[in-house]
Amino acid sequence: MKHLPFLLVLLFSFSAIGQEVEPTPLYLNTFLSTDNQNFSAQSSFDSFLEKLEKKRTSIKKEKDFVRYVFSKTHQEYLKKYEPYASFSNLFNGGAYNCLTGTILYAVVLNHFDLPYEVIETNYHIFLTVETAQGKVLLEATDPLNGFVETTREIEKRIGDYKQNTLTASNSKIRYHQFNFDLYRPVSMEELRGLLYYNKAVDSYNHQKLAESIQYLVQAHELYVSSRTDEFSMILLRAVQQSDWSDELKEKSIKIIYSVGQKNSSVIASLSTF
Repeated sequence: MKHLPFLLVLLFSFSAIGQEVEPTPLYLNTFLSTDNQNFSAQSSFDSFLEKLEKKRTSIKKEKDFVRYVFSKTHQEYLKKYEPYASFSNLFNGGAYNCLTGTILYAVVLNHFDLPYEVIETNYHIFLTVETAQGKVLLEATDPLNGFVETTREIEKRIGDYKQNTLTASNSKIRYHQFNFDLYRPVSMEELRGLLYYNKAVDSYNHQKLAESIQYLVQAHELYVSSRTDEFSMILLRAVQQSDWSDELKEKSIKIIYSVGQKNSSVIASLSTF
């Protein structure tokens, strides 16, 4: 396998106001399914939610309760930032990234029927919450200053996010910079698609092109945007430049092209790799 020309940056962090409220265990298992796992820590998470529910009765202001949720969720589950952490890692050691941490906050807010919105940018994701005392912004990767409540500071943070600036973690590595600007709300279903997208990127970065194609197909079933379109072209070039047989290249290229058709049979065909 030839070395790939650059690394892709994962989308490390990302509900939409007015989303249908689903039972919390259902949401959790939906996200855990991206790791082929079921929720094995249900009782402990239920206990965590019960503690929050008891606290809610004693906190008069909704904004203060959201602040409490932000702090306690971080203390309980968001223990160690790891860029390649999967959603199940939250419950198996506390490893998280921007995307998985934001999803967990969305699940908790959804449980309490608090109106929130998850916003996706090129390289980041965050959420805002509408409280009776005004809007707040939650930044999952900032345990000290990630609860943002003043209008001025919220506007500043959003302004920074909209710049879509890529900060390279290693100056010796060439990173791919996207040729688009994203700033859009994403649904719970799309968040699950983004978990698959991150897996596709991780596989690509580890030279596992066939696995990356499979995850991209799964991502595109749930989430369609400039992000998946551009990544499809990156995968096409990587396959064309690989040392695979002509037959395998042709098959893989057809699969990538068919992603836009949302053809579920594509996933099954990948099992022959």
